[in-house]
Amino acid sequence: MSAKQVSFEDDTSVSSRITLFNKRAEEHQNWMVVNPFAHYTVREMPKRLIRQEDYGHAPQGSRSEQRSQQAHVQALQEVLQLCKVIHELGQPRPKTGQMGLSFGELFEHYSSISGKLMGTLLGARKHGYVAFEGETLFQSKDEQVPVCLLRSYDELRLEIMAKVEDLSGKEQEIATLKA
Repeated sequence: MSAKQVSFEDDTSVSSRITLFNKRAEEHQNWMVVNPFAHYTVREMPKRLIRQEDYGHAPQGSRSEQRSQQAHVQALQEVLQLCKVIHELGQPRPKTGQMGLSFGELFEHYSSISGKLMGTLLGARKHGYVAFEGETLFQSKDEQVPVCLLRSYDELRLEIMAKVEDLSGKEQEIATLKA
């Protein structure tokens, strides 16, 4: 009976795997120290130090940050699509000259594109792309309320696309950090 000979020529592979395992074990231990669900009482848990500018944001380089960036890009693309619909179907408003469309018409055309018109409108208003009267608009009650672009579509498109490019660049940076 011959004993199987074990060769340790590939010793660097084994040692690198051990090092990687130890690194991940240490990262896990560090995470469990700040994980609020890993302790029986709150008193055992050390207080997390979060800088003011990081509060409410995902940790840098995390998958959560990457998903957040992707969601932001998607929301901006929906706002751009909304502005395009208003630009293409709207008429210049007599008093201001801004491109506008009644909420009823907008709802009718945009509902085939997306079911989240009001959320997109509120986001577009928050960022200064569109204007309309009232807090929120309702389908049958506010059909005659005008929704207007605050600037020309070309200006808005350039601004939104610049934001999308910036966020896409950050998204790629996060992906390379993870690799």
